[in-house]
Amino acid sequence: MKIESYAKINLGLKVVGKRQDGFHDIISLFLEVDLADELTILNRSDGEIRVLCSDPRIPDGGDNLVFHAADALRRAANDESLGCEIEIQKRIPSGGGLGGGSSNAAAAISRLNEIWNTRLGHDGLRRVSESVGSDVPFFLTGGCASVSGRGEIVQPIDFSGNPAIVLVDPGFCVPTAWAFGKLNIELTTECPYIRLMNSVRDSGNVDLHALFRFVDNDFLTLVAARYPSVHRILSLIRDSGAECASMSGTGATLYGGFADETLAREAIDRLRNQGYIAHLCRPVRRLRHSLAQ
Repeated sequence: MKIESYAKINLGLKVVGKRQDGFHDIISLFLEVDLADELTILNRSDGEIRVLCSDPRIPDGGDNLVFHAADALRRAANDESLGCEIEIQKRIPSGGGLGGGSSNAAAAISRLNEIWNTRLGHDGLRRVSESVGSDVPFFLTGGCASVSGRGEIVQPIDFSGNPAIVLVDPGFCVPTAWAFGKLNIELTTECPYIRLMNSVRDSGNVDLHALFRFVDNDFLTLVAARYPSVHRILSLIRDSGAECASMSGTGATLYGGFADETLAREAIDRLRNQGYIAHLCRPVRRLRHSLAQ
């Protein structure tokens, strides 16, 4: 079975609190986009789990998040005879704030639930996904969602607008632990972005083009101070006619949202001429990783 595993971008990311468990409470809007990895999943009846990845920078086997996802699902099903072989063809840049590993894990959980006929249902799969990683619950449903807590509180959001989204790999990675460790801001639950997000959560709807005017990422200033190329890339994106230019998650992937695809393609040409890897994406509207009912 071959399945696609989609990337996400954060349309804004605010840190609103520090938790007793050492994690941080956040508010963000996650939007799945159609840059995708491909997973090939084969069933095994010998209880062995094997994971192979095309990107040599990402570990195979037990150090891969997909392995932990499959093992967590097997333990939840309480059946040690369940096994699988999963090959991951990577297209989503790793370590870029696009959630590729979490998306791979969610895709594996969703499809192995069908292949293994574990019948865990909505609540069971959610518990499994939460045990694997903070962003994994979002990718079980995908699409667009308000995400809060440490990432485990996911509210699906309907959206209007179909912007062309330019993703840019700036050529470096930002370790998540470093970003949170260096973050030095005044935590707040009051700002234009958070007020808009509260309205979005109340209504269950968002106009992406309207949201672009309020996108705010607490980590952008921190990362840009360490990597001056961030300012150059974002300026190029804005000068190309983007409605929004920001960073996904804790970095390092940068993006621009465009109402006009022609302008987006021109921005990509300019970025590639400067040696950057850039992709043109669109939002994913359908729920790609449906939970069992």
